[in-house]
Amino acid sequence: MVNIPVKKVYNSYIIETYNYDSIKKSIKEFAIANGLEKRLVETDNHPDILYIESPNNNIPIDTIRQEVVEKAVFSPNIADRKIYVIYDCINLSEAAQNAMLKTLEEPPAFDTFFLVTSNANKLLETIRSRCIMIKDNEDTNYKNILQLEYVKEAVLALANAKYSSASDKMNFADKFGGKDSNLKDIIKLYRYILRDAMLYKITLSKNSLYLRELEDDIVNIVNTYDLKEMGKLVDSLNLLSDENRNNVNKKISLFNFLEV
Repeated sequence: MVNIPVKKVYNSYIIETYNYDSIKKSIKEFAIANGLEKRLVETDNHPDILYIESPNNNIPIDTIRQEVVEKAVFSPNIADRKIYVIYDCINLSEAAQNAMLKTLEEPPAFDTFFLVTSNANKLLETIRSRCIMIKDNEDTNYKNILQLEYVKEAVLALANAKYSSASDKMNFADKFGGKDSNLKDIIKLYRYILRDAMLYKITLSKNSLYLRELEDDIVNIVNTYDLKEMGKLVDSLNLLSDENRNNVNKKISLFNFLEV
């Protein structure tokens, strides 16, 4: 979980993460702490919070010009602060980043920008130098996960899930979804798997993989799912984690994750 400081507020932040849902919650908490009306923030209806996403893995330069650069100069509608949240900044072209650069260099006092990305190094140095960097404090104790005897089976279950029968998925869910200890480790493992798969999909490099010992299996997952499907898997995994905490039927939850 990312903690965004609220006592001293800066104009521009880069948040490096793979868990966009968690970051959205953190930004909402930041907004509420800075006086934006809670009900409007929580229902995504606040006129002073603008979310920009990247359909088809692309954020056009015109979107940055029209939704960020041109609007940034105008005062907030009802609050004391405007918040811009740009997701998937890895999909900003160099031209789009340059178009935004002057706004980040000389931002109006009432604007706060959050650039959310899975890899901050893909942003221009001129952008990075003008932002406060926040990295998701993701648990990196992945070596313990690799010692689990069913790691290979879990990876293969995801790699083959798209083409597996319902009975195969249910057999896996029966085996690993029954006990809290098993399911917690499965969830943690799949977070690492999806993190690695998305990173490799974007960079085509194995150098930053956590699960280097399973890199061939990670590549199989990359070849099976596109980035949009991986995003849905991350959303489903977050739901699985919530359901585990709320005592929903764990076997069915794990089955539903593999059904995505």
